[in-house]
Amino acid sequence: MKILHLIYDHVNNPWVGGGGAVRVYEIYKRLSERGHVITVISGNYPGAKDYKVNDNFEYKFVGSQKNYIISTFSYAFYTNRLLKDIHKNYDVIVEDFAPWNPIFSYKFEEYTKVILQIQLYAGLEILKKYNIIGVPFFLIEKFYPKRFKNIIVVNEVLNKKFNINGYVIPNGVDFTVENNAVFDGKYLGYLGRVDIIQKGLDIAVNSMKNIPDVDFIVAGNGKDKDKFIKLIKNIPNIKYVGKLSGEDKINFIKNTKFLLIPSRFEGQGIVALEAAAMGKPVIVSDIPELKYVVENGFGISFKSGDSVDLKRKILFLLEQPELIKEMGKKGIEFAKNFTWDKISKIYENYLLTVLQK
Repeated sequence: MKILHLIYDHVNNPWVGGGGAVRVYEIYKRLSERGHVITVISGNYPGAKDYKVNDNFEYKFVGSQKNYIISTFSYAFYTNRLLKDIHKNYDVIVEDFAPWNPIFSYKFEEYTKVILQIQLYAGLEILKKYNIIGVPFFLIEKFYPKRFKNIIVVNEVLNKKFNINGYVIPNGVDFTVENNAVFDGKYLGYLGRVDIIQKGLDIAVNSMKNIPDVDFIVAGNGKDKDKFIKLIKNIPNIKYVGKLSGEDKINFIKNTKFLLIPSRFEGQGIVALEAAAMGKPVIVSDIPELKYVVENGFGISFKSGDSVDLKRKILFLLEQPELIKEMGKKGIEFAKNFTWDKISKIYENYLLTVLQK
């Protein structure tokens, strides 16, 4: 297959750099090694340059590098124009959906197979964050996906929230450990995009500043980085270490007692899977997208948006070392079913099925 994938995000994008970009890279790295030819078009950012991962897998960057707002809107505008010229060169086009930068790829379904991939639902949070300015994006999120015949979602919750019937292909991990490789841990951690509102980092800060006996270390990058650094300026037990990758990321998870995922809204949460793969429990907000953590026994939940309840759950888990170990074991077993090797084969089979319709 010749596959064109459209996603604003990229793993090195300093404004976003989220799980969607990780998913794209991990899946297509494997598909390209099986002979498929992939082009990924992403949004431009400072320092971005077109490059090849291997002979069959390339990234191209479109739009402005000036700032996040101009970058995301210019990406949508120029990618749509580019698609008019190149859509016939590909067997399958996959558009990663975000209400901020729709590409309208469904207009080309007459000529090639088009798939919408959905990883996140923001809903009313858009209006809470942006007020009247958010109305167009709220409406795009509500109605845009229904224009597509073929849709991939990362979990069944998204089907219910969007009122669609997408094909569920979850996220994955590229490492797991055995029980005897699990460390006790020294600190509590957060790993992911630094987006204060979506990721609930303000909730975590309000909880942890009242628990001075343990450090809370935040790793990641994002458009709210500077705001977050100011937010924790006078809180000695909260530290920010920037973006981590590769062995640094693995060692970061390895040395946590457990991780916090206090998101107000989420997709599936790759970090939850990565923590499980390392035998580390997670405390998650009680949103439906993260319910699987509790259901599969490798974490507990707190009332979304409630820093007092999060503090209560943190203190509870800190006092339960045996429970932490038991949850860690369950996490490892759960993660073994969600490796990127397995996920990429499911993804490949779905694309081939759509192509054969």
